[in-house]
Amino acid sequence: MRKTVETRPCAEAKMTTSRAFTLLELLIVISIIAILASTVIPNFIGFDTEAKLSATITNLNTLRTRITMYRAKEGEYPVSLNDLLTKTYEDMGVQQPYLDKIPAEMISSKSGNNSVVDMKSDEDLSGEGGWAYYSDKAKVMVNVTEPLDGKWGKSKGQVPAEW
Repeated sequence: MRKTVETRPCAEAKMTTSRAFTLLELLIVISIIAILASTVIPNFIGFDTEAKLSATITNLNTLRTRITMYRAKEGEYPVSLNDLLTKTYEDMGVQQPYLDKIPAEMISSKSGNNSVVDMKSDEDLSGEGGWAYYSDKAKVMVNVTEPLDGKWGKSKGQVPAEW
């Protein structure tokens, strides 16, 4: 007769492996992100102030150009800056206003200020923001009389009313 031997599987020790980051790995990744953020974020922070300055200067030049165009077409300078909104000129058979709306200056407030003060050149600017139009000199200016502070970057110390 033959003897049969029963074999039982031996109890195997099951090893569990956890898949997670170590504290050291996490600290290294967090420090790399912090270093990158400290070099990149300041570059983005200054963009809004530069954009506001550029927009204000562009809008100032647009107003000055439209005043010159008004003079060329009408034979006189506008009495008020608001005349650029109400008077029209003919452009290839179509009546167009000199301006659709008064553009905003972006220095005195976050949302912009497109208020207009018509005045004579012997009057002082109020500095309240918006635009000042010297009707006797046909000159438009930014109605901001304080020098720009450090948040304006390279333009620090400039007085917008002098542009």
